[in-house]
Amino acid sequence: MDDASPPPGHGFDTGGPTLQEIGEAELLRRLTAVARRHGDDDRLVVPSGDDAAVWRPPGGAGIVISQDAIVEGEDFLRSWIDPEAVGRRALAVALSDLAAMGARPALCLVTLCASGTSRVDDLLAIQEGIGAAASQAGCRVAGGDVSAIAGPLVIDVVVVGTVDPGRALRRDRGRPGDLLVVTGCLGGAAAGLRLLLDGRREPVPAPGGHRHGAVGHGQGLQGRAHPPAEDDAAAEAEERWLGRQLRPRARLAEGQALVRLGVACAGDLSDGLIVDVGRITDASGCAAEIWLESVPAEPGIHTLLGEAWVDAALGGGEDFELVAAVAAERLDGLLARWPGGLAPLHVVGRLTPGSGLRLLDRRDGQEVPLPPVASRHFRQP
Repeated sequence: MDDASPPPGHGFDTGGPTLQEIGEAELLRRLTAVARRHGDDDRLVVPSGDDAAVWRPPGGAGIVISQDAIVEGEDFLRSWIDPEAVGRRALAVALSDLAAMGARPALCLVTLCASGTSRVDDLLAIQEGIGAAASQAGCRVAGGDVSAIAGPLVIDVVVVGTVDPGRALRRDRGRPGDLLVVTGCLGGAAAGLRLLLDGRREPVPAPGGHRHGAVGHGQGLQGRAHPPAEDDAAAEAEERWLGRQLRPRARLAEGQALVRLGVACAGDLSDGLIVDVGRITDASGCAAEIWLESVPAEPGIHTLLGEAWVDAALGGGEDFELVAAVAAERLDGLLARWPGGLAPLHVVGRLTPGSGLRLLDRRDGQEVPLPPVASRHFRQP
């Protein structure tokens, strides 16, 4: 199955029986059948369909486990995205945690919570998206659960991976003097969210932040008209931003490359550069400075957002890139050996003695105010 999908707003509630009409047993049977169509793994001794799965991990490997959920109304709206893409997004969000540890994905388990009036075809399409994304990532849907809920649709995903003993990337391995590097570009997911909150709909499905409390908290865009000569470039950029928001990709290959090249400290950028660098400094017992001039902003968001590009790139979250702390003397070697075809690395700051986080306009430059963070659960209005 490829990434093409029905236009958002037309994928949910389009037909088929409801969950009340088919019941839990039949729903589980159909979900299990979808999961089994997406490949096999001889290490999964007992697959989905029994009371529990039985998995035989590689000998001596460290087992890496994480869990994440996306909630309708908080992380997505039905008018934005179709069910299959929701499934892909749910798995990508969870797999990003494995990427941040440098792990190799192995298994996932999925719990779907839906009201009885939900259409079974919607849940099967979500399972298809999860299964297709799992197959692409090299992991297997090993099981899960379904539950009735008097509320919005919830997709909860547990992911399991492996890493060589003692080689997991960790937040508490940073040291003062380490340089901070990020993969890829930042701010694209936040720009895509702004387009969606402004009422933009995706005219052509694009290939594939986890937004914590994002829906309804953005601001509309003003003055987005483009001169005729810029229309094609602007449309291409907007489709790219929508893809970053609706169809994120976990940087699994990049995390594994960091491990192979001797990096010990990293995290993913689910909540934005400010928050996730802060997690590294807290765990490592040091401070940090970010150099604004060096932040690799998503191309074009300066035009879309103006000065607010800083808020998107540093505090918007959901880019699901990686940030790593690298000893200064090892940086040149890391860059020279970085595999072609992976998201490029950019130096954006460094760890320093002390505590806290400062934003400088450039390396060894002047301190400037930190932008607000827009990617946290339960934040105050």
